[in-house]
Amino acid sequence: MRRITLVCAALALSWLAGPSCSCTRQNIPRAYPAPTVEQLLTHVRQGGEAARSYKAESKMDYWVGDQRIKATVLVMGERGSKAFFKAMNPATDTSAADLVCNGEQFVFVDYERNCQLSGQCDRRAIGQLLRVSMEPDDFLLLAVGSVPIIPDPTGRVRWDEGRGAEVVELVSRDRAWRQTLVLDGRGGAGKWDVLESVVSDAQGAVDWKVQNKGFRQVSTADGKTARVPEATRFEQPKQKADLQVRWEERTVNEELDDKAFQREVPDLTACTGKKAAPSSSR
Repeated sequence: MRRITLVCAALALSWLAGPSCSCTRQNIPRAYPAPTVEQLLTHVRQGGEAARSYKAESKMDYWVGDQRIKATVLVMGERGSKAFFKAMNPATDTSAADLVCNGEQFVFVDYERNCQLSGQCDRRAIGQLLRVSMEPDDFLLLAVGSVPIIPDPTGRVRWDEGRGAEVVELVSRDRAWRQTLVLDGRGGAGKWDVLESVVSDAQGAVDWKVQNKGFRQVSTADGKTARVPEATRFEQPKQKADLQVRWEERTVNEELDDKAFQREVPDLTACTGKKAAPSSSR
């Protein structure tokens, strides 16, 4: 079998490189009949639809203004635009900021600056804390290893023998959006982990990009199983924003107390200098 030489020095510096880098890789043949685009999209969607809630402790690396922050963030969410984020101060191990979405409204409290923001719980809400813009239900998809799909897609699928992956190239019906999905095919048919998803506009500019690595199988609270990533990176080049997440403790489909998503707006001054431009591909 023909082998391809790789440059490991470059890979060792990349986010996706693991602790050990192999300088060769095999051309991997597809070991099952070629799937259709619809089969692959159904697989991705079903993985996300099976999750109604998640709860996790994570290590996040993200931008706050012009400062890069690395901290523990406690997160949980429930389908229906309910989300809770508690970012910890790495120096004091106390709460630095909270963000709560109750399905309609969000409340953001910055304990470091002693200020607050509130408003509609939409794709801009999460950006108040993490700078990136995404719907709360889309963050749920990331937590369980799925991704949102552009509306009304058509496309084609090809096999990447170097990665052992299905590459799905999609375009929306109005041709305003394109999406490329890379799904791991090394586990066999029906075990397609989402390695990467890139959404671009009609001019080819990347709107957002997701990369996952280190998938593992976990038991869900409702007695089923789910394939979830150990690390996720979400990027929005237009906003010069990216979020790197290393998932630690995590549960899926646990019953969550609705009180966790309720928060009154505190009597604090409004935070200034915060903004999050919405992504338009959803």
